[in-house]
Amino acid sequence: MKKTSTLSSFSRKMGLAALLLTLSIYSCKKSEPSVVTTESKAEVESAILAKIKEMGFQTDGIKESGDYYVVEGDILISKKSLSTVKNIEKATNASGKIAQGNTNQLIQGNLTNVIITQEDFDTRWFYAIREAITAWNAIGNCRINLIHSYNQFYPPYTSPFTPNITIRKVNLGTGAFGQADFPTDAGQPGANIWVNHVTNNVTSTGADNGIPRSHAQDVFMLIHEIGHCLGLRHTDYNGEGNYDAYGRYVGVNAIPGTPSTGAASADPNSVMNSGRLGTSRTWTDFSSYDVIAAQYLYSPVTTPFVSTFKNVINGPSSNSAGATVTSTAGATYNGGYYEWRMLDQSLNVVLPVSSFSDFPQQEWSYGTPGTYYLECRLVGLECQGEWARQTVTFN
Repeated sequence: MKKTSTLSSFSRKMGLAALLLTLSIYSCKKSEPSVVTTESKAEVESAILAKIKEMGFQTDGIKESGDYYVVEGDILISKKSLSTVKNIEKATNASGKIAQGNTNQLIQGNLTNVIITQEDFDTRWFYAIREAITAWNAIGNCRINLIHSYNQFYPPYTSPFTPNITIRKVNLGTGAFGQADFPTDAGQPGANIWVNHVTNNVTSTGADNGIPRSHAQDVFMLIHEIGHCLGLRHTDYNGEGNYDAYGRYVGVNAIPGTPSTGAASADPNSVMNSGRLGTSRTWTDFSSYDVIAAQYLYSPVTTPFVSTFKNVINGPSSNSAGATVTSTAGATYNGGYYEWRMLDQSLNVVLPVSSFSDFPQQEWSYGTPGTYYLECRLVGLECQGEWARQTVTFN
């Protein structure tokens, strides 16, 4: 299904291509990573330095953090993986140079809906997540539908389902802003994104400069990290290794239609270039090659979107009769509009679509006490999504 733009309230510039996220050698532990502790290069064994260099990484400024080595400022390589890796492979395309690429693991089958949640509600990250999701969902001819639910186990349908990606706040140490998992061998999205909620921006030497991160920087980082969870490597992949923090070989596959030099200069506006999270780079838009990569990896499914394009409703479930309620759709994109309605327990419509606007966020009220079903669905020129349902009670 092509998501064509009809919703004038959203910026049409937010096209999707947040694709080649930081080499999710980034934290892949299921438990929260510890604060990075500094170790000098001299204290790292020469054999380890040689192996890291063989993998294609810079060895200057390597730090040690528990079971990991921190390489090039934000990449975590597990000590266990270095003890098991024997023959290092460097992926190349036909011309012998790295292209924009994806991992061997991608989301499999016709999975369209990817639910993202927060471990705990935080206004800062709530709005950054929503903007990142809007950007991803705005791309046309891409089947990925990101859904934001701020409950960790949210039942918008008759059968509850758990989130695919959970965003957690973790102190990652100075200069580390975000980390993410690659997709699993079973074809599921990477399960974790860690965001550093305590760090400031850094100087050119990596020192804390005392300037807090901005909202636009948070959005940029989340778009980048979500890309990793979908299997996207850095655009400027040249020189990076192919093993994640578990010691798993994740590989790299060139994406047709994108630059093949492996240099950041080939696609300077790509949100997936490495080394950008610690700079003043803020979210503006995806590059044209980002979009090509997203569309190539996750082209529309052949089954009708009417049976696959889902949503959730975020908002209070218990209210005072007549009070104003704010409810928000979980999936936001500028390729269509929203239909809202409310049903009573007998499934009769008591507030029809005409009682609401076609925006993803609604302020509304109902004066008769009782338990009702609030519903919302996404509607586009070429699709009609399923109704998401939330039980709401007015006392």
